[in-house]
Amino acid sequence: MPTTDRRIPTTVRSWFPGLEDTTFLDAACVGLAPIQARDAISRFVAGTLRCDERDASAHHVAMDEQRARVRGEVARLLSVAEDHVALVESTTHGLGIAAVTIPLRPGDEVLIPDTEFLQVAIPWVKRAERDGIVVSPVTSRDGALPLEAFHAALTPRTRVICCSTVQWSSGYRIDVAGLAELCRDRDIWLVADVIQEVGALRVDLGERPADFVVAGGHKWLNAPFGCGFLAVSDRVLAELEPPTYGYLSLEEPDGGWPRYFGTPSITPFRDYRFPRTARTFEIGGTSNYPGAVGLGTSVGMINDLGPDVVEAHIRRLTDLLRDELRAAGARLIGDPSPSARSGITVFRWYDTPEADEGLLRRLLDERILVSIRYTAGIGGLRVSTHFYNDEDDIRRLVDAIRRLGRS
Repeated sequence: MPTTDRRIPTTVRSWFPGLEDTTFLDAACVGLAPIQARDAISRFVAGTLRCDERDASAHHVAMDEQRARVRGEVARLLSVAEDHVALVESTTHGLGIAAVTIPLRPGDEVLIPDTEFLQVAIPWVKRAERDGIVVSPVTSRDGALPLEAFHAALTPRTRVICCSTVQWSSGYRIDVAGLAELCRDRDIWLVADVIQEVGALRVDLGERPADFVVAGGHKWLNAPFGCGFLAVSDRVLAELEPPTYGYLSLEEPDGGWPRYFGTPSITPFRDYRFPRTARTFEIGGTSNYPGAVGLGTSVGMINDLGPDVVEAHIRRLTDLLRDELRAAGARLIGDPSPSARSGITVFRWYDTPEADEGLLRRLLDERILVSIRYTAGIGGLRVSTHFYNDEDDIRRLVDAIRRLGRS
C-alpha cells in the first residue's frame, strides 16, 4: 500500500481538456489523453514533414531513437530492467505473442478465470482447436478470485495460467504475488494482462514477477494511440524464441545501420544472432512512432507524479465513491477487501440490467460518462476513478444517480 503523503496537484485537471464539459469516469474503457502527449506527437509529426537530418537514413535512425526511449519510461514504471521491456501494438498483440510462444503439447492445460475479458481467452481457445490443448475455467466466487480458486482449478496437466490482474467487470484485483509463487512452485507459465491495473495502481515486477506482462496504453496509461508494452521474465529470455524476427531487433552493426547498408560485401545469407532481450519479441521493423511517443509521454507523466501518489489518490476517490454509493442505496458488486480493490467500482441500482442500462443512458445524456459491463453474470454499472478525477466528480455522479434513479 502507498505510504507517501504527497498529493496529486490540482493542476492535473488542466492537463486533460476532455474534463472541461464532461464528468469522465470511464478510463477502464478508454482513457483521456493529456495535452502533453498531444504536443509531443504534434512535434514528432511536424518533424516528419521534412528531413532536417543530413540524409533520409539519419532521419529514420532519429525516429527509431525516439521510439527506443519509451522502453526506459516503461521499465521505470514497472521497476524492471529495460532489456525486459518490448513495445507492442496493444494488449491483444502482446497476449497473442505469449499464446503462440509458450511450448505446449496436446492435453496440456491453460487456466483462465470465468470472468475474463474475451481477448484473454481467444488466442488460447483458437490454439486448443489447432493443437489439442485444453482451456479450463477458474471459477470465481461472486466475482472474487482468491488464490484458493486457482488452487482448486489446478490439475497435473496445468501448464499456463492467463489472467487479467484486475477483472474488467468486477474490479477485483488478484493477488499476483501469490499467484506468481504458485506458478513458480509448479513450473507453470504465468501470463498477466495488467491493462486495468497499470497506470492506476503500482505494478512492481520485482515484487510480483510473471512470465509475460502485457498492457495496451489506451486505458489507465492515458495513451489511446495504438501502442503498449510487453515485459518478459528471465525464464522467457533464457528458454523461449519469439514467433517472428525483425532486423531492428538485432544488435546495431558497427558504425550503425546506414553504414552497414552501404557496405558492398553484405549479404542476406548470414548467421543472424539476436540478443536475449525483450526487443526480439517486437516486430523489429518500422513501427508506430507517434503511438510510442504518446505512450512514452503519458507514462513519463505518471512516473513524475509517482505511481504511489497516483495509487493513493485513486484509492481515496474509490473509498469515497463506495461510501457515497452505499449511502445512496446502491448495491456494490463484489465489495472486496481493500487489498482486492482497484480503480474500478461496479454497482447495481435496479434489479435488472435493462433498468440499469436506462439509468446509464440518462447519465450519458448529462455527460456523466460511466459504462455497463458483464461477464458470466458478474457486473453492473462500472465507474473508473483515475488520478485526473476529484471529489466533485464523485459527488456529481452520485447526486445524479439519486435524482435520475427515481425517474
